[in-house]
Amino acid sequence: MGNTNDRNAGGVVAGFVYQIYYFLYRLLTMGVDETVSLEKFEDVGVETENDRTYYQLKHTSATTDTHVERMKNRDAVLWKTLSMWIEKIKEGRNEDEQRRWIGESEFVLLSNKSTEENTFFLKVYAYQKDGKWDYLKKYIEEQAAKGERSTPKNIYDYTKDVNDYPLLKEFLNKVRPEFKSDDDILEDIQYWLVNQQHFKAPNAKVLRATLYGRLCEMLRGKEIEFNMESFHDMFGELFTKIKERKFVPKNRKVRVPDKPRKQTFIRQLVEIDDVMAITKDDIEELTLQKLQFENDYNDALAVGDDDDRINFERDVKARWKKHHRTNNNGISASKSEDEIKLAARAVLDGVRNENPIFDQDILNETSSNGCFYHFSDGDKPKIGWRFDWKEKYNGEEWTIE
Repeated sequence: MGNTNDRNAGGVVAGFVYQIYYFLYRLLTMGVDETVSLEKFEDVGVETENDRTYYQLKHTSATTDTHVERMKNRDAVLWKTLSMWIEKIKEGRNEDEQRRWIGESEFVLLSNKSTEENTFFLKVYAYQKDGKWDYLKKYIEEQAAKGERSTPKNIYDYTKDVNDYPLLKEFLNKVRPEFKSDDDILEDIQYWLVNQQHFKAPNAKVLRATLYGRLCEMLRGKEIEFNMESFHDMFGELFTKIKERKFVPKNRKVRVPDKPRKQTFIRQLVEIDDVMAITKDDIEELTLQKLQFENDYNDALAVGDDDDRINFERDVKARWKKHHRTNNNGISASKSEDEIKLAARAVLDGVRNENPIFDQDILNETSSNGCFYHFSDGDKPKIGWRFDWKEKYNGEEWTIE
């Protein structure tokens, strides 16, 4: 039972993520006269002064990278959505008002289930293309004849609701399915940011994730609505800030050396009894942080200039030097090895709480740690933790040019 609940909970979360990211895509691509909403008159809605589009989103966790779930002909999701739209159209309106409402609206069932082989939608396509209604109407009548109404509603009730609607012909002329996988939506957002807004790809991913988080915070059971002006007022500064970032962590896969314990920076950590460098897994994790920083730093240097590098290294050096001088004050060879190690660990703990700045980008904790590991590594490390690190590890004076 616990496992079933876990799967159900995971499906709900996945559906929520799908909805928020699609809402974000619609916000990013909205026109100057459009208003885009979440949980207002539909899961996602797009309105202009003269028309509106309802997007009902249906997500299934049964669809994976290697398997696409298909929407069955009597899928409850399909018929329930149609029934729900009809009830929404009918709310307090006479037939003429409903007809006008349908004429101003479009109804989209967006799902990560494929409708490519769905008989209902194939007949809807044919009707919308050639206007031949009888084949579609006969199919719906056959679906409605397959059961009796019940409480609570089931698939039979939904098919009957659809079949019995007097304006069904007009309504189905405005209905369409749309298939998008989770990856499709993420790729659409990424493509728009990179190719239409000219973001660097890593910056686009950072913006996408940041906007997702902001929208989740805003939702909290409330509807959200933006037009182009209000969206710019809320997030324009964030767009500019992230677009101009130079140091952008990418979390790429990197290969750990065959003998990670032989790295100078690991030797420096192990030999002062650093608790974060105890096991093989710990050492590999620290190595990953260093390697990821090095990749990101090289990318940042490629888009920055030499002043950026000089200012960054001065900042890193100053932060390290502050802790090294403070904690190693009074430490010398006359002290016990335990006292020397204790002082060195205090230096290390201090720099692990620092966040150096590249241009205007403040490094996160992982990048920051990787940065200090980088400069304490190699044949001639530039920093160390012990008072005698230069002699012990063949270190050199850090001269920044």
